[in-house]
Amino acid sequence: MYKFVRILTLGILLSMLAGKAAFAAEFVCLDVTEKKWTKEEQRNIDLFWNDTLTYLEAYVKALETPTGLCLDSAEAVVSSYNSETGKPEKECITKKRDVELMIKHVKAVLANPEKAKRCFDPQLSNSNGWTKLYTPSRELQNYSPVSKWLNRPIAVDYFEKVKDPEIKKAGIKLNKNFVAIAAKTDSSDHFGRDITIKGLPHLWSSVGWIPFYAESKKAWNKDIRGGYLYAEVMGPWGNLRIDTIDGETVGAEIGMTAQLNNSSYPVHFHHPQEIYMTLTTPAHPRQNQFMLMDWDSDQFEAARTEDGFDVEVKGEGKWKDWYMSADQKDNWLIYLERNALHAFYAGDEKNADLENSGWVSVWARTTARDNNQTTQISVPADKNTKRILPDTHVHAHTKRWKP
Repeated sequence: MYKFVRILTLGILLSMLAGKAAFAAEFVCLDVTEKKWTKEEQRNIDLFWNDTLTYLEAYVKALETPTGLCLDSAEAVVSSYNSETGKPEKECITKKRDVELMIKHVKAVLANPEKAKRCFDPQLSNSNGWTKLYTPSRELQNYSPVSKWLNRPIAVDYFEKVKDPEIKKAGIKLNKNFVAIAAKTDSSDHFGRDITIKGLPHLWSSVGWIPFYAESKKAWNKDIRGGYLYAEVMGPWGNLRIDTIDGETVGAEIGMTAQLNNSSYPVHFHHPQEIYMTLTTPAHPRQNQFMLMDWDSDQFEAARTEDGFDVEVKGEGKWKDWYMSADQKDNWLIYLERNALHAFYAGDEKNADLENSGWVSVWARTTARDNNQTTQISVPADKNTKRILPDTHVHAHTKRWKP
C-alpha cells in the first residue's frame, strides 16, 4: 500500500512539474514583427487567434484519443497495402518521436497562449514570404469580419486569368464552390468538437490559401494544378510562427488541404514526415482514395543511384489493391514516413459530375525545419502521357536525407 501511494504521489509530482515547465515555456518567434493595432484590428486578430487555439487543441485531442488497437493513441494507416497480408498496416501515431515532439510543442502553446500569441501574425500583407495568399471566393470572404479586414486577393479572380482552359476550369470550380465543398465535412468522431468551416468560420475564411501547383508544370495533371489548395495555420510560413520553445526547434506545420473531386494527385514524396486527417463525408464508398507505401516496397522496382534510388511504380493491374478509401470515420488518419510514396485520387470518371464535391483534410508536417522540404512529384515513363492516373507507370527518384 505504501509503495502504491509513493508511486501515485511521485506521479502527481511529475505531472505538476511538467505543468510548471509548460507554463514557464519561453518562446522565440520566427520572423514575426510586433505591430500596433487599432482596437477594431485587435478584435479581428483575437477572433482569428481564438479559432486557432481551438483548432490546435482539437488537433492534439484527435492524435491522443485511443482508436483501433491503440490504448493511448489514435491509430494511423502507415501503409495502404502489405503484400503478405493483402491489407493495410496501422500503427499508434503518438509513439512516433516526431509526432510526440510536435504534440509537446502544441501543448506548450495551449498552456502559454499569451506568450505564444506574440508569434501570431494575421499576415495582413497577403504574403507568407514566398508566394501570395488567397481567399478562395467572395462567398468565403463574407464568412467573417476578419476575412473582410484581411481582404486577401480572391482565387477565383486569379484562375479567371489563367490561359490554360483545363487548369482554369478546375481552379474556378474548386474555389467558386469552396464553401459548399468545405461544408461537407464532419469532425465529431475524432476531434471532440466542430473544427470545420461550420465551427471555426474565422479560421477557415481568414487563413491564407495557396493554389499550390497552379504554376508548376512538375505537378503534371492539369486537374490538380487547378484543383488543389493548401493553407498553413501554424508553421514557418503560416500565421503562428515559432522558432523555438525552451530552446527546442519547433518543426510543427499544421494546416489544411482541399482537393477537387475527380482529380488525381500523382505519386509524390518528400523528406519531412506528414499527417493527413480526412474531414470529408464521401458521397460514395470509393470517392476519396489514397496510396501509401514505403519506397522500398516489394511492389515497386528500385535501383540504387549515387544519391538515392530510382523507383519504378507500375500501377496497371495492381493499383486497386494499393489504394484504399478514406472518410471522416474510418481510415481517417494517415501517417507518412520520410520518402514514403503516396498519391491521392479523389473520385473517378463515373462520379465526375458530383456536385460541390471534394476532399478536405487537416494536414501537418512534423519536421518542417530540417532537410529539403520540397515535394517531389513522380514523372510518367511515357513522356506523351497527358494525365497521371493510379494505373500510370511512373518514375520516382528518392534521395537520402541527413540524419
